[in-house]
Amino acid sequence: MYISDPSETKRPARQRDAERTRAAILTAALNLFSTRGFAQTGVREVAELAGVNSALVGRYFGSKLGLYRATLEVIDITPALQGDRRSFGKFMVGVFFDSPGAPGPLQMMILSVADPDAHAATVEFLQKKVITPLARWLGPPDGEGRAARLNILWTGFLISWKLLPIQSLTGARLAATRRWLEAQTQAIVDEGTS
Repeated sequence: MYISDPSETKRPARQRDAERTRAAILTAALNLFSTRGFAQTGVREVAELAGVNSALVGRYFGSKLGLYRATLEVIDITPALQGDRRSFGKFMVGVFFDSPGAPGPLQMMILSVADPDAHAATVEFLQKKVITPLARWLGPPDGEGRAARLNILWTGFLISWKLLPIQSLTGARLAATRRWLEAQTQAIVDEGTS
């Protein structure tokens, strides 16, 4: 007969707690980095918002910069590249509109550019997680340039809608802008395919 070691039964529970704690820290960090930026966010504030001891931030992420890098991991365009290419514009713009109140990585990246380390991490991640996979998916002609133009288009829209809101981007104008953004996104995707 096998008698289990009590420490074996506790490990899975601890693992689940560790995953939950890590997720709570990441959620709190994304919230604070997205509203205050990197420089104005402290590890203690993140820990307090997450409801954990600040030592756990260091344990899971090493440093505030490590935590920032981990929050950037939420940026992943690859799921959007799995769908129908002909409806990419509509799908991608839908992503922006479907979570209008949630703190997002764009706000976090823009608010954090004043810090040299956060800026470098942001540029590296944007290239690695958005531009490069998007360019590969777009393919010739000039996938890299088209990916850059899409990033410019989306970033400009999101800044004008979220960070430096243009008052006229509401109601019917916002709906018309959404259709325009979908069409412009799709036009860039379709360049050179005719």
